[in-house]
Amino acid sequence: MYGVYVEEQKDNGMYVRTSFLPIRMIVGQKEPVSLGVEVRNRGRQTKSYSVSVKVPFAFGFDRSGLMREHRIRIKNVDPTKKKEAKFSIYGKFNITPGFYDFDVIVREHDERFDKITDQQHFPARLRVE
Repeated sequence: MYGVYVEEQKDNGMYVRTSFLPIRMIVGQKEPVSLGVEVRNRGRQTKSYSVSVKVPFAFGFDRSGLMREHRIRIKNVDPTKKKEAKFSIYGKFNITPGFYDFDVIVREHDERFDKITDQQHFPARLRVE
């Protein structure tokens, strides 16, 4: 992954790294920016994760900007292994320059995705020029 990284580690063994590629968005840009969320299992058991991203009103996961929350499931991450989830983020037509904060939520599951054993919030910040 290339770009600016934000690394977070909580005391539960969950390690998360977020990055944007390209590292900034240009006003009027029609191509999406890719948000990469890398999750590493530092525990002793195989776990599954679900990664949710909530974007500000100026962005969306589709070209129209109507879809503002998206979730990806990551199955069976072995101990000391990592997996990555990628999100394509589009800017709306009326976006203004500045910094925008995204909320990345990583939920830890044991075997199935019906039970949440842990949930952590991680920040991600995108610059718009």
